[in-house]
Amino acid sequence: MGRDSGREQGRDPAAAKFWTLQGIRLAGIATAMAGAAGVAEKLAMPQWAAGLLLAAGVGIYFGLPVALARKWKAER
Repeated sequence: MGRDSGREQGRDPAAAKFWTLQGIRLAGIATAMAGAAGVAEKLAMPQWAAGLLLAAGVGIYFGLPVALARKWKAER
């Protein structure tokens, strides 16, 4: 399998990576919002868990897409 194996099957690898990054960002937003709702006591959860969710969501939103992009760039 070569680098162009995705294109041979009619798939654009750049589009797949783009949508993967968008899905990760959406998951980060959802996680952060759940944590924020827990901190505001709109969801029943311990405060430490809400803070952890909020921090994890921010980390997912900002950190994971950058790390994946670097990994994909290094694979060239």
